[in-house]
Amino acid sequence: MEIPKILIVDDEPDVCFILERSFRSDGYAIESVQDGRLALEKIVQTTYDLILLDLNMKPINGLQVMSHLRQQGQDAVVIILTAHSTLQSAVEALRLGAFDYLFKPATPEMIRQRVREGLQHRQQNLRRQRLLAQVEQLKQALSVLDEGGGAFAPPSLSDRFLSAGKLVIDRHHRSATLDGNLLDLTTTEFNLLLSLVSAAPAPITPRQLVQEALNYDCEEAEASEIIKGHIYHLRQKIEPDPTSPQYIKTVRYKGYLWSG
Repeated sequence: MEIPKILIVDDEPDVCFILERSFRSDGYAIESVQDGRLALEKIVQTTYDLILLDLNMKPINGLQVMSHLRQQGQDAVVIILTAHSTLQSAVEALRLGAFDYLFKPATPEMIRQRVREGLQHRQQNLRRQRLLAQVEQLKQALSVLDEGGGAFAPPSLSDRFLSAGKLVIDRHHRSATLDGNLLDLTTTEFNLLLSLVSAAPAPITPRQLVQEALNYDCEEAEASEIIKGHIYHLRQKIEPDPTSPQYIKTVRYKGYLWSG
């Protein structure tokens, strides 16, 4: 098997340096560029197995690089790695065939894991393409069967991403960004945020939040005390002014409401 070729496209030199060192130690052939124009030159000259691609670059951004890649008929696995996420950019990247969409600062281990899985996915696709070519040759030789190949349906984007104003939640990787900034959430805080946003514009009771976020059932009075502390900590991470919440509102006698 040939050594996988990986191209890193990111306008942050430190990111390129860290990723290059990490993936070279894994035995991959690595190249990196720091703008979209140079990336276009590279993909014309070389066929890559996988591309790690930043989105927010000038004058040519990551989506334009990816669109050109697909127009060239290249099927390199593309993993988006960006600190400037929007639901629109995520949807567009996945529709262009991105294998995954990761928010910075993703951990090096997560990136390495997704790269390994992306390369495995590419190998499976190549084997399938060779098999389909052999089947087609056999069909033509026999001139008997005329079956059409089934198309692979794209993954459901609505099942993965949930947006509310400036907030984008990635259910798949259990992460969230607010106004393009990655939120540092605990498991409980992520579950709590997901429950609030999923219920909006309706308020959700403390008991429901305890059931959904903590997988625990109790009386409403106990739930109110339990969830109060978690709401406090979540507000500290989300609200510009936690003493005057604009995203997580308290609705008297009903619970809490996401109003972002």
